[in-house]
Amino acid sequence: MRQRFRRAATFVFAVTVIGTVGYRLIEGADWFDSFYMTVVTITTVGFLEVFPLSMLGRLWTVVLIVLGLGSVFYTASVGLELIVQSTSISGRRRRLQRDIDRLSNHHILCGFGRVGESIWHDLVLGGEDVVVVENNEDRFAHAESLGALVILGDATTNTVLDQAGIERAASVLASVRNDADNLVIALSAKAIRPGVHVIARANEAESEEKLQLAGADRVVAPNRVGARRMAVMAMQRGFGDVIEFVMQGSRHFELRVERIPVAGVLIGQTLKTAAIREQFGAMVVGLDHPTAGVTINPDPDLILQSGQSLVAIGTFGQLEALRRLVVVDTASRAE
Repeated sequence: MRQRFRRAATFVFAVTVIGTVGYRLIEGADWFDSFYMTVVTITTVGFLEVFPLSMLGRLWTVVLIVLGLGSVFYTASVGLELIVQSTSISGRRRRLQRDIDRLSNHHILCGFGRVGESIWHDLVLGGEDVVVVENNEDRFAHAESLGALVILGDATTNTVLDQAGIERAASVLASVRNDADNLVIALSAKAIRPGVHVIARANEAESEEKLQLAGADRVVAPNRVGARRMAVMAMQRGFGDVIEFVMQGSRHFELRVERIPVAGVLIGQTLKTAAIREQFGAMVVGLDHPTAGVTINPDPDLILQSGQSLVAIGTFGQLEALRRLVVVDTASRAE
C-alpha cells in the first residue's frame, strides 16, 4: 500500500514538473506563474487563466488535465485507503498487545518458518499460550491468518522481547533460521530474565556448544533429532512406538514429561516405598542427579536425596498433584 502511494505521488510530482516546464517554454511565463497554472489545471479548481494562452498552450492544458486529474484523484484515494488501513492496523495492534499483556506462563516463539509453525501448532494443540515474534512481513501475515498472537519485530532486541511479555513467560523458543540470531536471542532473554527457560534451535553442529554457552537451557538440532528418531525406529521398533505414543499423547491425552525436585516427604524414601504411581498415577522413568546426570529406569530401592529430580510421565493433573505434595510438605516442614 505504501509503495502504491509512493508511485502515485511520484507520478503527480512528475506531471507537475513537466507541466511547469511546458508552460515556461510554450508561453514564456515566469516559473512561479507556470507552476501555479499547472496546479490549477491538474486540480481543476476552476480559477481563471493566470496568463493568456495560445492555441498550443490550450492543447498543453488539455494534456495536463487528462494526465493530472486521474493521477491526483488516484493518489488521493490511495492516501485515504492508507490512512484507514494504518488506523485499522494501529487499533488491531493495540488490541493484540492488550491480549499479550494479560498472558502469563506463556511461550515466546521467535521465528515462524516451517519449524516455527510446527512448534506453534504443537503448543497450541497442547493447550499452551504462545506469542510469536516474526520480522518477515509475509510470514507475519501468515501467522496472523492462522490466528496466532504475533508481533512484527526483531526478536534479537530487548524491546520486542519485553513487548512479548518475557517477564511473565514460561519459556523462550529461539527458532529463527540464522544460528547467530538464535545466539543473540538466547543472550538477550537470559540478560532480561535469567530464570526464563530458553530452548534454542541449532542449524549447524558447531552452533550447539555456542548456544549452550550463551545460556540456552536446551539446544535442539532438528536435522539430528529427526535422524536419530528414524534410526531408533529402525533398530528398536518397540521403543519407536513408545516415542510416538509420548509425542502423540502429549497432544491428545495431556501427557507430559516433567522434572520434579526431590524434596519434603520424598527425601529418604525409595521409589518403591514412595509408591508414586499407586498414589498419583504418574510414572517415574528417570532420576536426574546433580552431577551424574539422568539415570533411565532407576533402581526402585535407590534412596531419594535432596538435590535430585524425578523425571516423571503423566497427565497435567497427575504431575501437578505430585508437585503439590512436595511443595506442601516442604512448606509445612519449614513452619
